[in-house]
Order: sequence, then C-alpha cells, then structure tokens
Amino acid sequence: MGKFRFLILFVLIIGGAVFTSWLLKSLDEQQLDRKAVSEHEADYFLEGFTATAFDPAGKPSYRLEAALLQHYPISNVVKLQKPYIEFFTDHPQPWQTWAEQGTLHEKNRRVELTGKVRIHRAGGKDELPITLLTDTLYINTSTKLAETEARVNITRGKDEIFATGMRIDMLKDKLELMSKVEGKYAVP
Repeated sequence: MGKFRFLILFVLIIGGAVFTSWLLKSLDEQQLDRKAVSEHEADYFLEGFTATAFDPAGKPSYRLEAALLQHYPISNVVKLQKPYIEFFTDHPQPWQTWAEQGTLHEKNRRVELTGKVRIHRAGGKDELPITLLTDTLYINTSTKLAETEARVNITRGKDEIFATGMRIDMLKDKLELMSKVEGKYAVP
C-alpha cells in the first residue's frame, strides 16, 4: 500500500507541474497578444478637451481645444480631432488656428495640423483681418513659429495672395512666402 500512495502522490505532483506550466504559458501568450494590440490603441482619451499653457511670467501662451484627444503610449504621440489653437502674443488680437486633425509631438512643443487648416487673426483699429488656408501646418509652440511647404491662400480684406510654402513668426508678426507667389490686389 505504501508504494501505491507514493505512486499516486508522484502522479499528482507531476500532473500539477504540467498543469502549472501550461497555465503560465497560456497567460504569457495572452499578455503578448494584449501588448501587441495596446501598441496601436490609445491608453487614454478626452472628449471636449481644453488646456491653456502659460509662459514663465505666468501669462497665457496658447490655448488648445479639441473635440477628441487620444494618447498613444508607445510612441508618446497625442492625436487630436477638430483641434483649435489660440496663440497669444503682444498683439491685441491672438492668432487662431483650426484643422480637421492634429498631432502633438515632442512633449507638446511641436504641433502638426492637417486637413483644411485655417489660420486667422482679427483686424484691429488700423489693420485688416488676415486669413490663411492650407492643407498642412507645423507649429512650434515654444517659439510660435508656424510653417508649411504646401500651397497657401492668404486673404486680407479684398486682397488675395497664393504661394507654395510659408513661414509665420507670430511673435514678430512676420509672414514669409517661399515660392510661386501670385496675388490679386483690389484697387481702392
């Protein structure tokens, strides 16, 4: 009888070891499957998102709004749907930007806007409003430099300018057109 008990105990120990090994392998495969899926999935999202960034003096630098914000942990990229960004400078009117999509890179220092990008600044007492339309725009939120290599349509009052490529320094109120510049000026 002693050998029989020993044999049963031995079979139970071996069976338990085999079952434990199978269970651990199964769990590892499930974790790998989940990890592969999570690389392409957002780890968090916000709907109706609004945030304001401040400069070192405590004054608002820019305000960002989006219908949807999604963060992707592996690439540390933030995707935006219907982003709106307002940049504050010493000028009385802020620069405003709208787009269909946006992506935040480099800890939110670089913004890539795509799809029907619109940049606007309202007019003042002695200046006309200005509106720029393009397909893509890259903005450095620290330096407030915006640029594109795409075609740009600029409207100021009744005047229109078309160009390929543009750079805006929002702090210095400087607009530089890169190439293929054409214009239509309304005679007063």
